[in-house]
Amino acid sequence: MDGCRSGNMLDLHGKGIKKIHTFEKLPGIKILDLSCNSIEEIENLDNNAEITELKLYGNNIRKIKNLERLQDLQILQLQFNRITSIRKGLLRLRKLQRLRLDSNQLICVESREFVGLSHLTSLDISHNQLSDINAVNVLPCLEELLASHNDLCGVIDLSKCNKLQELDLSNNRISEVRGLPLLETLTSVTLSGNVLCSTECLGSLCSLQELNLADNQLKSVCSFSEQFPNLEVLNVVNNYIDFRDGLKSLAQCFHLVELNLAGNATDTSAEEQSMNLMEISYLMPQLEHLDGVSLNPSNNEKQNATFMQETTQASASLEGTQKIASCLMDFESQMEDLQKSLAERFSLVKNLMESLPKKLPFKPSHTTLSARLTPVASYGSQPQTSCRSRSRIEEARSFAAQHFEK
Repeated sequence: MDGCRSGNMLDLHGKGIKKIHTFEKLPGIKILDLSCNSIEEIENLDNNAEITELKLYGNNIRKIKNLERLQDLQILQLQFNRITSIRKGLLRLRKLQRLRLDSNQLICVESREFVGLSHLTSLDISHNQLSDINAVNVLPCLEELLASHNDLCGVIDLSKCNKLQELDLSNNRISEVRGLPLLETLTSVTLSGNVLCSTECLGSLCSLQELNLADNQLKSVCSFSEQFPNLEVLNVVNNYIDFRDGLKSLAQCFHLVELNLAGNATDTSAEEQSMNLMEISYLMPQLEHLDGVSLNPSNNEKQNATFMQETTQASASLEGTQKIASCLMDFESQMEDLQKSLAERFSLVKNLMESLPKKLPFKPSHTTLSARLTPVASYGSQPQTSCRSRSRIEEARSFAAQHFEK
């Protein structure tokens, strides 16, 4: 058991245990998990009186016994075993609050077997072979009763379960349930998969919020607004209801937000069914879900707003991309024009160069070149010069004296 203990919890889930041995050397255990093993008998727990939660589901237990020393036990899980009867196994567990006996082989439960469970708030006896559950009426604090998938048939009486809040009797053969109008705290009822022909036996349930009557033999919903004025969730799938006569009455269930009614009035055409759905949506604007389809305007608005925002962003991005593409096209056009202009200019220069003569038409002589370079005479004729610098200077002085000095 090394590493199986954590604080006040001992976890021995799925360890292949066949026999419960004593836990004397492990005092202070409050949560003991022995689930999913091969245990056949509950034993050797006398020295662990501090246990508050015991998990024994998924074993081969046939009989509930040896639990009387667990005076502080509050949660007991015995589902998925082979238990056929309760007998005296639970009589001393006066602090027990939650009990799971589902998926066993229970054929019968008797009042005297539950009489000591005065604090029990939750009981799961579903998936057994029970034909009667009237014994639960001795449980004064029961708030949750799950008894689906049994052999319950005919009339079920739960008139003394005064604190019952959640009831599941689905997948049986029940034709009538009595005592529910006396249960003022009842908020959820599941009666799907039975043989109910009407809801008259349910009476008026003012606190009821969820009602599942799918897969029955109901023909009308005209009385629902009076029977269940605070109903929020209704499932009447696969019945024989003609909603043409009951829509206006059902529309008076002003708190109804989820409605499932598919599989009714099979003689109507698909077009008529669509018209009925449209009429229901119109008459009950508060509906959020109809046959699994969301009708919530706020959700639609959020979705539309998100879509518009994404569309706007996409448009802005597309517009930016288009502008960039346009600039690139203009730049390419300008480059093409420049390239064309340069080619034309190069062609002109080339043609001009080719038109020039390869040789001069005459050879310039020294006399001609001197004549071209002789300046025009001004202030008379220029003095004759020679190659000597001194004579040139003297001639210049003389010329200046004659023409500029007075």
